[in-house]
Amino acid sequence: MDMDMDRQVKKWVKRIKQSADKKSANGLVSHYFDEIYGYVFKRASSEEIAMDITQEIFVSMLQSIDHYDQRKSSFRTWLYQIVKRRIADYYRSKDYQEDRVIGINEEFEHNLQSSLVSAEKRVELAEIEEFIDRLDSQSREIFRLKIFEKCTFSCIAGMLDMPESTVKANFYATQRLVKEVFLWKD
Repeated sequence: MDMDMDRQVKKWVKRIKQSADKKSANGLVSHYFDEIYGYVFKRASSEEIAMDITQEIFVSMLQSIDHYDQRKSSFRTWLYQIVKRRIADYYRSKDYQEDRVIGINEEFEHNLQSSLVSAEKRVELAEIEEFIDRLDSQSREIFRLKIFEKCTFSCIAGMLDMPESTVKANFYATQRLVKEVFLWKD
């Protein structure tokens, strides 16, 4: 973000904190909306769910903006902490669990109809997905971002605010674990 925009964000935050300024709130939401929606959309199961989560994020942001301390982090970093919590809430939600089951079923239907994947492979895919779901949240997020979203290590490190070397180590450890657990089935 350039210096002028950084100053503008700080002004908006200050006005919202001081007087709940609606124009500043609209400016702040408008500035970050596309970025946040895009991030959420890559992790959600549909445009509608991504929009719902994005709206919840901005409501939460405005409700908790008094807790933001610019001495501790940039506004963007603080906002992404809210984003990560809301996405984690979604993954834990009943709706996500139902969507995931429906998604897995739809994927299996497609594979069955096209006869490209044997019954054994479909079961293995479901087992791998269940195994990944049991990983700690950080490992699960890194693995999904790398495998399903095709994000680079650098991109993942930026999104999760952690060193790239940590992201790589975590991914490769998870990948080894998945291979070790499921290798015997080949």
